[in-house]
Amino acid sequence: MNDMNSLLTEEEQKLILKLESEMLFALTVSHMTFYKNEIQAIISQAKRRHSFLEKLEKEALV
Repeated sequence: MNDMNSLLTEEEQKLILKLESEMLFALTVSHMTFYKNEIQAIISQAKRRHSFLEKLEKEALV
């Protein structure tokens, strides 16, 4: 998760922590799955944003 923290904004990190704590109190497996999917979506978006910004930096340097 430490590698992910470098990709995530401060708000995303807080949101993931909140979702993880909510997951601990989930009443059903479907609720747990929902929280897990939301966390994965946030991380996926952060990875896409990071790769997009790297691509822009490379293009700017060329």
